[in-house]
Amino acid sequence: MAGQTSVTKGAVLAGFVYIAAFVGHIFAAANGHDVLFRSIAIFLTMMTLCMGPVVAWLAGGNDGELKGLAFNVGFAVSLPLSLGLAYAYADQTFNVVLSGVFLAITFTVHLIVNQWNK
Repeated sequence: MAGQTSVTKGAVLAGFVYIAAFVGHIFAAANGHDVLFRSIAIFLTMMTLCMGPVVAWLAGGNDGELKGLAFNVGFAVSLPLSLGLAYAYADQTFNVVLSGVFLAITFTVHLIVNQWNK
């Protein structure tokens, strides 16, 4: 039970960081802080593409099975976030090619990290 609590903790912490950064990037855009906006957008992009490793890292601990569960939870969250990211990069329009590219990058990053951690 304590292990699953750490997975939940990692997911919730990642969610709070993501939401805070998202609100920050909206604030920066609304106030014309272009450099801050772009910096936060880069952070959000990287976090979106790497949500599995982020959740696993924030979950902490050394239990490989629970780390794997945290990684899988993060990966599952990363997929729809990648579609949202593609939507944002396509100026709030759905672009099937860009969506496919972001999904492929997300999948590839998680595949590589998962293989590297075995």
